[in-house]
Amino acid sequence: MGVKKLVSRHDGLMQLAVVLAAVGIYEALRLVLTPNWPLALANARRIAELEHVTGLAWEAPLQRRLLGRPALVEVMNVFYLGAHFVGTGFFFLWLYHRNRAGFRLFRNGFLITTALALLVCWRFPTAPPRVAGLGIEDTLRRVSGIDIGSPGSDGLSDPAAAVPSLHAGWAVGVAVGLLLYARAPLLRALAPLYPAAVVVTILATGNHFVLDAVAGTLVMALGLAAAALPGSSLVVRLRQRRGVEQPGSSPGS
Repeated sequence: MGVKKLVSRHDGLMQLAVVLAAVGIYEALRLVLTPNWPLALANARRIAELEHVTGLAWEAPLQRRLLGRPALVEVMNVFYLGAHFVGTGFFFLWLYHRNRAGFRLFRNGFLITTALALLVCWRFPTAPPRVAGLGIEDTLRRVSGIDIGSPGSDGLSDPAAAVPSLHAGWAVGVAVGLLLYARAPLLRALAPLYPAAVVVTILATGNHFVLDAVAGTLVMALGLAAAALPGSSLVVRLRQRRGVEQPGSSPGS
C-alpha cells in the first residue's frame, strides 16, 4: 500500500486528531491562565451596565421564568455541559463525510475562532453573570451541584473567559455549516434552532451575557471569513449552499 493511499485511508482519524489536539491545547491554555478576578468582575459589571442602557439585559428575567421548572433547568444544565463538544463533534463527523472541502473550511474557521477567543479572554477577562453579584443564579451549582468555576474554587475551566462565548459562536458555525451543506430541507430548516437553543441555555444558566453571545458570533464570522480567504470568498460558498460536490465529497444529508 502506497504512502498516499495509506494517508488517504486514515485521513479521517488524522483530521479528528487535529481538532481534538487544538481543543486540548485551548483548554490547557485556559487552565494555565490565572483568573484576574477583580478585573474580570469589573468587566462583567461594565457589560451589565451596557446591556441595561441598550435594553439587552435579558439574563435575569429569563432565568426567573425558568427557575420554577427545575426539571427543565436540569436538562439545560446537561445541554450546556454536553452540546458544546458533543454537538460540534457530530457536526464535524457529518461534514467530513458530506463535503471534504466544507470540512476543511469549517475546521480552519473553528480553529481560528478558538484562537481569537483565547486572545480576547486573555486581554479582556470577564466573569460570567452568575458570579458577578448581579442577582443571577448559578443553576449548575443550585440544581445540579456542579461548580465549573467561581472565585475561591477549583473549577473545571477558567471561568473568567465569558467573552466571547464560544458556546454561541460554535453553535452559529454549526448552523451555518448545516445551511450550506445539508440537502434535507428539514435539517436546514431546523439548523437555526440549534444556536437559538444554545443562547437561551447559556443565558438561563447564568454563564453568559447577551453581549457575550454577540461577541462569540462576531468572532465566528471572522474565523470563517479568514478561513475562506485563501480560496474562494465565503460569499461564493454561501451562494453554493447546495452546490456542486467537491472532490472527496460523499452523498447524503
